[in-house]
Amino acid sequence: MKKYWVFFVAVCTLAACSQKETPSGQEGDMQLATNVSIFSSKENQKEWVLHAKSVNFENMQSATLKDPQLLLKQNGQDSARVSGDLGTFDYGQQLVTIEGNAVLESLTEKARITAPRFFYDVTNDKIWSDARTVITRGTARSVAINGVETNSKLTKIVIKKHATQLPANRSELQRNAL
Repeated sequence: MKKYWVFFVAVCTLAACSQKETPSGQEGDMQLATNVSIFSSKENQKEWVLHAKSVNFENMQSATLKDPQLLLKQNGQDSARVSGDLGTFDYGQQLVTIEGNAVLESLTEKARITAPRFFYDVTNDKIWSDARTVITRGTARSVAINGVETNSKLTKIVIKKHATQLPANRSELQRNAL
C-alpha cells in the first residue's frame, strides 16, 4: 500500500512542477496542479480518494488543497464524503485536514455532520473534529460541543459533550427511520 501512495504523490508532484503560476499580488512561484486525485488502495480496492480542484505543492511538508473532497470507501463502495473550501495534506503525518464549511456525509447511513474542520488520519483510519459539530439525520439533531471522533466507516461515533434535539412527534421519527 505504501508503494502505491509514494507513486501517486510522485506523479502529482511531477505534474505540479510542470505548471508554475504566480498569483497577482504575491511573490514567489507556486507549484500548482489542477484537478488532482490521490488515493490509497489495498488488495486492488480503493480505501479512499482525495480530489481537489487545485493543489499547491510549494511546501515540501504538505500540500494545500482548494475545494477538497475526501471520498471514503467500504468494500469497494462509497461510504462517506468529507468536503470543504480548503484543506491540507501533511505527508509525514499522513493527515488530511478539511476546513471551511466542512461537511461529513455518511452515504450509507444518510447522516450529515458539519463542523468548522475535520481531520482524517490515513494511518489509523480515524476522522475527528475539535470544535462544535452538528450531526443531523432526518429531523433528529445532535450537537457535539467539543467535536466527534469516528472511523472512516462511521460505525461508531464518539460525541464529546453533547446536546440532542429529537423529532417533534412519533410519526416524524418513524418516517425518518425508513
